[in-house]
Amino acid sequence: MSAKDKIIFGVLVVLVGVAVYFQFMATDMITRMDELNKNDAEHVDVVHNEFRKDLRKLNLQFIGRGKHLQKAQQDIIANTEYIEYVTDSLGNAIQVVQYNLDELDRKVAKQFANVEDDIQDLTDSFNRERRRSKSERGKIKQTITAMQSEIKALNDKVFGVPIEEEEEKDNK
Repeated sequence: MSAKDKIIFGVLVVLVGVAVYFQFMATDMITRMDELNKNDAEHVDVVHNEFRKDLRKLNLQFIGRGKHLQKAQQDIIANTEYIEYVTDSLGNAIQVVQYNLDELDRKVAKQFANVEDDIQDLTDSFNRERRRSKSERGKIKQTITAMQSEIKALNDKVFGVPIEEEEEKDNK
């Protein structure tokens, strides 16, 4: 064997060694992968089973809560309808109160106008009565003055002395 054959034989042995090493490694990896796949399948089944059990529990809980949610939704709808009813009732009550206030305002304004008219009539009547009273008082004064003049004239005729002179004599 020549050196060239020894080198080729050495390279061939190294290549066979590398091939055997890679075959051993590939077999080991395949075995480990099979074991991992088996463990993964078991684990996935366990996780899936647990997940399914938990999901079933949640579904049962939500079914129970679903009834409560439906009841809450119905209560919300009933409350909304009641609020709308109360709002309409309050709106109607406010309109009735506003109408009554407007009516009261009209009545009070009319009564004030009537009172003002009555006051004006009373003022006119009072002024007429005052003028009539002044006129009558003037007539009475005039009548008294005329009567005094007549009494004086009668006294002068009867007694011949004016009353005023007699009063002066009595005072002295």
